Amino acid sequence: MGLELITRGTKGAKVWQDSQKPWKVYGGVGEGLREFHLRPGMPADDTTNSPTELIATVTGSSPTTIGIVDGYPLLTTTGATEYDGSNLQLRGSTAKLVASTELFLRGKIKASEATDSDLLFGLCQLKTDLMKTSTAHGVLATGVEGIFFVKVDGGTSIYAKSYKAGTEYSSVLVGTLGVVNIDLAIWWDGVYAHFYVNDVEMAKFAGTLPDQMLTLSVNFRAGSAAARTLSYSEICFVDIE
Repeated sequence: MGLELITRGTKGAKVWQDSQKPWKVYGGVGEGLREFHLRPGMPADDTTNSPTELIATVTGSSPTTIGIVDGYPLLTTTGATEYDGSNLQLRGSTAKLVASTELFLRGKIKASEATDSDLLFGLCQLKTDLMKTSTAHGVLATGVEGIFFVKVDGGTSIYAKSYKAGTEYSSVLVGTLGVVNIDLAIWWDGVYAHFYVNDVEMAKFAGTLPDQMLTLSVNFRAGSAAARTLSYSEICFVDIE
């Protein structure tokens, strides 16, 4: 991998990106650029050790805390009851899928158990319950809007999906969740939403896409009566006008 500094966006922002993989943007400076990076020393609540830059809606005893394991600055631990988990969204940063904007989201994460868990990672409208918390597992149909990866309890298949106003418009099988690091990335280039798994493009969506404000979103839940963990090695979200 080689890094290059290039100009992107309509306002001339400078960004660092992988010279061979242009969807892997690592940050930048300039007008019209907003970014969030997972990093050691993130601001956290003094009592709970939970990151204050993320809005957390918790089911059961399922904290997300600043990590203490080398290489994983953030950790979500579900409770030991089915559907326990956490809905996380970036506080105060949103963007739209419009022609004048590029969005870059990457995450390198590791689940402790691949089958008995629910996982969503992507860009969604602010909502406290992106995935169901009772009765059945899956994306909550009521009002969910976004482009994201999702894996549902009872299997290991990962799908790329697009939702608008609670209706699914696109769904493509893109990979399999294991118990090792997996690299997930989404790039909105102004026309298409591209989905990458471990640096390979697996899906590309256009047509009917969400038109509301979206932000970095993660939802992780236990699929059975046992605690699960999701360890975050990297997260980067860059929005460029």
